[in-house]
Amino acid sequence: MPKDLCVKAERMVGEPVRRTLLRLGLFDRSRRIKTTDDSVLIPISRRPKPEERAALKKMGSIKVVSADLLVASARPKDLTGVLDGKLPPYLLAQLPRSYDVVGDIVVLESLSTDLFPHKAEIGAALMALHPGVKTVLLKTGKVEGEFRVPRLEVLAGRERFDTVHTEYGMRFKVDLSKVYFSPRLGSERYRVASSVSDGETVVDMFAGVGPFSLMIAKHVKAKVYSVDLNPDAIELLKENIRLNKLRGEVIPLCGDAREFSKQLTGVADRVIMNLPASSLSFLDTASEILKSGGGMIHLYIFAPDEPLINAENFTEVADKLFKCLEIRGMRVVKPVAPKEWQVALDVWASK
Repeated sequence: MPKDLCVKAERMVGEPVRRTLLRLGLFDRSRRIKTTDDSVLIPISRRPKPEERAALKKMGSIKVVSADLLVASARPKDLTGVLDGKLPPYLLAQLPRSYDVVGDIVVLESLSTDLFPHKAEIGAALMALHPGVKTVLLKTGKVEGEFRVPRLEVLAGRERFDTVHTEYGMRFKVDLSKVYFSPRLGSERYRVASSVSDGETVVDMFAGVGPFSLMIAKHVKAKVYSVDLNPDAIELLKENIRLNKLRGEVIPLCGDAREFSKQLTGVADRVIMNLPASSLSFLDTASEILKSGGGMIHLYIFAPDEPLINAENFTEVADKLFKCLEIRGMRVVKPVAPKEWQVALDVWASK
């Protein structure tokens, strides 16, 4: 019996490889992806062309192999498909098109007023759509307060907020009722970690449970100072250090990043500032933490309208703090509200 053609990749890069195959038109949806302890087999519809193979190999060791893969099931592919026939068409049109999956918990950002009476049905539908999910949560208020924690309501499943989220081979224990965590930054965390070299010292100024810090320490022998104001986040960070095998060292520090500026003066080759709502107000602290010869700042901010153009406005603040400033990269990370986006800037700066 003929075997199925597939791409074999390291498990930690399986998702970016799958997305690349999808973009290239190579992903075969008729077969199921197969995973092992250290690799993933992704079905493809044909052999990659030389230029396609080159694009795939940028993500690591990639092989085209043959294997027996299961036929993909014909179950509904989205929330609309599950609820078709159970809700009227005008409500189906209002269903959320996206949501976050954190470990075995689904998190909905919001529901329209019309959908709110049907929230239990929607929760049950999400559990049917994702068999591994144990809980469905709805955010009932904006992320607010100094710890950036949303209010949450259980729509379906167990009444719990803690889980272990897996990302690029890493495991992060989170408690969504106590800490802020976004799975949508997974590729961004991997991108930043891939730019760090052995021997660097990194300061993660708003570390949370440590996804940026741990991803870096997983890949390289770097020293990472992980700072966060939330004591619950720091305790979870300590657990996550124990959960993962690291090449580098992660040093948890509980408190305001400004409080540690004297302790960390001039130590950093690289600073991560993932606090979009107020990161610009901490640029002076980042300037103190950077080494005297300069270094990289990975800055995350919110920008309206034309996000990349508006993101450049940060130079009005930065020009007062640094003698030399060079934007080496800028990208839209995700939308956060109508006509508002989270933007990442990679900036080389020196005092």
